[in-house]
Amino acid sequence: MDDTVETMGELSSLLGQMKGNIIQELSYSERSMDDLAHLLGINKNAVKEHMESLEKKGYVQPFFRGGGTGRPKKFYRLTEKGMGLLPKRYISFATMLVEELESEFGREKVNFILGKVADKIVGESGWKRPSGIPESREEKLKRLQEFVGTLNKLGYYARLEVTDDVVRIIRHNCIFYELAKNNSRIICTALGSDIIKNSINQDFRIREKFSDGDNKCVVEVNLTD
Repeated sequence: MDDTVETMGELSSLLGQMKGNIIQELSYSERSMDDLAHLLGINKNAVKEHMESLEKKGYVQPFFRGGGTGRPKKFYRLTEKGMGLLPKRYISFATMLVEELESEFGREKVNFILGKVADKIVGESGWKRPSGIPESREEKLKRLQEFVGTLNKLGYYARLEVTDDVVRIIRHNCIFYELAKNNSRIICTALGSDIIKNSINQDFRIREKFSDGDNKCVVEVNLTD
């Protein structure tokens, strides 16, 4: 699951109102259970239940701090994973960045840059590009099956359908979906297509895509090409 949110309201929807409030309070400062009970207006047992749940999910970390005399007191702080829950504006920033790059350098240059990004995405997933040596039908099919496995590592929820000599790569998720909604001519045409082109080194046809309002992206490849 992608825990990235853009507003505190989304955080509350993700975790529940009280846990969202706890994450928000811990973003300001480390807190003890007494602190949280006072700030949130709930009893310590309720705080304890929430903290155990958040700790189990890896969002908070307990530690002890000495208070001079007496036993050390238990405090909580956000983990790196917990910090990742706080509102981010990645989509808004990326959208503005793409628009400014296109305005400054032109679409052709931006497409070239995104082609390089596509190469990196595919390379970092562990996928090895085809060598260009002629392949049999079975070898092509095996390579396309491996490519679908790589897409799933990237989060595309992809599957393969084979009808005679036509292979359909069906992606049920777009990892650039929010960005593509406002920049489909760049994200879908350049980045999305380059990921396929640079990976399978073969002609393909896009039959359906999210940016056209479809609920999946469908790419067709001929095994006989």
